[in-house]
Amino acid sequence: MATGYNATNYAKSIDPVSTNIVDPGVLGGKVRVMQDTTIAQVLATGDYFLIGKQLPTGAQIVDIIVAATALTGSGNFIEVGDEGDSDRYLTTSTTSAAKIYVGMNAVAGINYQVTGTTDNIIRVTSGGTAGAAPLSGGVIKVAVFYTLE
Repeated sequence: MATGYNATNYAKSIDPVSTNIVDPGVLGGKVRVMQDTTIAQVLATGDYFLIGKQLPTGAQIVDIIVAATALTGSGNFIEVGDEGDSDRYLTTSTTSAAKIYVGMNAVAGINYQVTGTTDNIIRVTSGGTAGAAPLSGGVIKVAVFYTLE
């Protein structure tokens, strides 16, 4: 028979005491969304565009979805991060026409709490920082989901 174990926040929620209160942004928080769209045009490797507005200090990133439509060519690359870490949420990944990234692929970005220093503006980097093929043509749509309690 399988044995069940308690994850950190579940354990805290079943035995709430003043020393182990769960951050409401992590358990039971209200999710907010920030969306933006840009025409990729032809961007050089390392060029980037900024998404939406500044995230409030203390916001916790839940998910980021990126959709690319009608990109020209194949083998274009993209990263999603911020000024402090260009691939905090999505490490260098291949793009193509009509490709959608559901979920981040960088573990450190999940539930990342914005400090308000160099990390409160989300950016999408063409080609990634590794010098891969840059974006050319098409539309990039981004949705950033975060909690703020």
